[in-house]
Amino acid sequence: MMTPVTWPVAQNYCRVMYTDLATILSDTDWLRFEKEAASKGLATSAWVGLYNDINSWRWSLNHLPLKNVTYTKWRTGQPDNRLGKQACVLIGYYNSWWDEPCTQLRPFICYNANFSGAARFIGIRSPLLTWPQAQTYCRTHHTDLASSLNSSDNDMLVQVKNIQGYSWIGLYRDTWKWSDGTNASNIPWAPGQPNNYWGRENCAVVNNGLFYDVRCTNLNYFFCHTIYPARSQIMRLQVKSDGSVFDPAVQSSILDQVSHMMSVKFGETHISISYSQISFILKNFAPFIISCLLSDTYSFSFWLE
Repeated sequence: MMTPVTWPVAQNYCRVMYTDLATILSDTDWLRFEKEAASKGLATSAWVGLYNDINSWRWSLNHLPLKNVTYTKWRTGQPDNRLGKQACVLIGYYNSWWDEPCTQLRPFICYNANFSGAARFIGIRSPLLTWPQAQTYCRTHHTDLASSLNSSDNDMLVQVKNIQGYSWIGLYRDTWKWSDGTNASNIPWAPGQPNNYWGRENCAVVNNGLFYDVRCTNLNYFFCHTIYPARSQIMRLQVKSDGSVFDPAVQSSILDQVSHMMSVKFGETHISISYSQISFILKNFAPFIISCLLSDTYSFSFWLE
């Protein structure tokens, strides 16, 4: 759309008027996007549906959302998503929680449901692992990465941390995703992006085929998309014959009528239905429904009366 607005306003507009902000997943999507941009003469940054889900913090165990837990122990100013790459949590300085890049190699703390008290929390100082590797290790050898659901839990985690150093715990969040819920992968970021340079850069714009993270309150043009559902058309035809509907001559008549009706109603279409398909459907389905899919995604059903 050729009106600059914030990302949330663009998202709301697209959801009301279309399906959602644009999702770009394939080469075909890119071609459509570029064609639309060219038709509008747009040669500047524009919103699409890509955003950083900074409010999706949850515990690895049972995927418990942090917003459903009353206890938190973030250090002042945390989480800050420094440099745009922090989505996993360790217990560290001041016995508090800090968001860090999930790719860092660190000690970690597992939780084992078979034990009670402080014994539930098992510190692993070697090997040093990334957060995803630590999660896999804990789920394989224990129950999961440790959760801190109250001050008592956190005190016990601090005891382990004091022995082995800053350690991964089970808190993490989603990163970049599409507004329509589609997972984001293989995003063509511009060099050095995303970097959260100005802080709170949690929405993405496209410029010249590359993505940049910017603040969602910036004003930009935007692109929506619409998903068109397949349309069903019902057409009725009558075949009069003294013979069986399984007779090749009758089936030929059916096929001829179908083809004629399609050409009259829809003009040039790429219908593909054969005698063998008609025979199979007639043998297996009552009341003799012939269904076929056209290459332009229209779905047609034919009742033989």
